[in-house]
Amino acid sequence: MKAKTQTYVAALFIAALGLLSSCNEEALPSSSLDENTETAQEVDLTATMEDIDEVTLTGFQRNGFSDRTTVTLEEDLCSKVIITWLPGEKKMIIDFGTGCTSPRGVERKGKIIVTYTGRYWVKGTVITTRFEDYYVDGKKIEGIRVVSNEGFNENDKFFSFKTVVEGGKITWPDGTFRTFESRHIRKVFLPNGDRGMYYAITGGSRGKNRNGNVYEVKITSPLLYLVRCIQSGIRVPSKGTMTVTVENRGTMEIDFGTEACDREVSITVNGETKTITVPRS
Repeated sequence: MKAKTQTYVAALFIAALGLLSSCNEEALPSSSLDENTETAQEVDLTATMEDIDEVTLTGFQRNGFSDRTTVTLEEDLCSKVIITWLPGEKKMIIDFGTGCTSPRGVERKGKIIVTYTGRYWVKGTVITTRFEDYYVDGKKIEGIRVVSNEGFNENDKFFSFKTVVEGGKITWPDGTFRTFESRHIRKVFLPNGDRGMYYAITGGSRGKNRNGNVYEVKITSPLLYLVRCIQSGIRVPSKGTMTVTVENRGTMEIDFGTEACDREVSITVNGETKTITVPRS
């Protein structure tokens, strides 16, 4: 009888431990916020969208359809690219074929298909971009990107573009992917003294990250891309802040600094700040 009682008590003790362990597991978050990965993914995505805009503008420039020599971009296309101009259809096809690397080291392959309503720098022009098996540095890009010219600000000397992405998806070589829908305002500032041309981006995006978690990005102060930094191979904002909130994981703030051409960013989570170096893709 005593042995049975001891066995019964032991069983209750083990069950209690199991219940306690289960409660502790439920109390813990399913996963912590991976700040480094989320930051790298978002920087990668915004850089890729900026690259697409520049490639599109370069196509317009080559066909004399950009209208503004004061904001002519330095080309970064490989020699193998074929740009087919179809003015009757108001269409342009930029074809990188099976792949080639640009002077700045960007590898692209596949096609960017552009339709337009007017010249790039004219107010009211709408440019719609689609992709056909298009890859940048091994990442596949999908979706529809619509850029609308909202005019020129004479006082501050910038063009304003509204950019919208629907059905966006970026797939990495390992098969993981990030989906996104975005709404941004992109201001293109004309060169001013030693500063040179730069872009200021505001707005935000929403989608699912590579782990399948819903995320939301809000730009809290404009992201500045300096053309001189881009030309040196640094396609990371030189200034500005944004927040990234991942469902059931938390929120972090990303600060890109004070206009330096580097890959260093500061990340703040729960009042603690650290500095990381964003990898090149």
